[in-house]
Amino acid sequence: MENISAQFNSVSKKYDGQRKFLIPCLDDFYTCCIPIVNTLTTAKRVLDIGAGTGLFSQYIYQQRNDLHFTLTDISTDMLAVAKERFAGLDNFEFEEYDFSSGPINKKYDLIISALAIHHLDDGQKASLYQRIFDALDEGGVFINADQVEGRTQWFDSYYKSNWKQTVIDSGLDQTAIDQAFERIKLDKFGKLETQLQMLEKAGFSETDCIYKSNNFVVMAAFKS
Repeated sequence: MENISAQFNSVSKKYDGQRKFLIPCLDDFYTCCIPIVNTLTTAKRVLDIGAGTGLFSQYIYQQRNDLHFTLTDISTDMLAVAKERFAGLDNFEFEEYDFSSGPINKKYDLIISALAIHHLDDGQKASLYQRIFDALDEGGVFINADQVEGRTQWFDSYYKSNWKQTVIDSGLDQTAIDQAFERIKLDKFGKLETQLQMLEKAGFSETDCIYKSNNFVVMAAFKS
């Protein structure tokens, strides 16, 4: 994970400003889970895994400012931006954490992650999903907003080429485009169906994809 940390440290200050260019479905991608989050009326604690600059947590905080958020990431510079984002709020804490292998030592009502878990291979994903299940209280929910491999080789190639062309045409400056294309070399997209099966095997009773736009997906899993 050292290469991943280094690449995200280098782009931390510009990361949020580039999101709308790199995620064509930005608002839907980050907000489609809000109706589910709002069903958790007694929830108190949220864990954001691979939180980066805290963008996903911000979307949820705007609707649920009653929750206590723990933001974790392997990149210290990305977490520094997150600390600036939530400065002065007493319901946020921040931890440097390698989610590829590190234990989750506390219990949470909601665990979220956005555009992070695709950096793990399938074995690591399955292990993390088990740790997430174990760290959720009964009735808890896991939301994973991520990119996945296409169901077939044709669709996988189509999704990736379409995304690249969208970024090229987005108006983002060339340096940022080159950096984004360099970062994706570290990605290890898994198939959507395989990951839903991993979640079921981990013990989640209800799992599904609640949003999909090409290879951008949002998965939800309930621990009942």
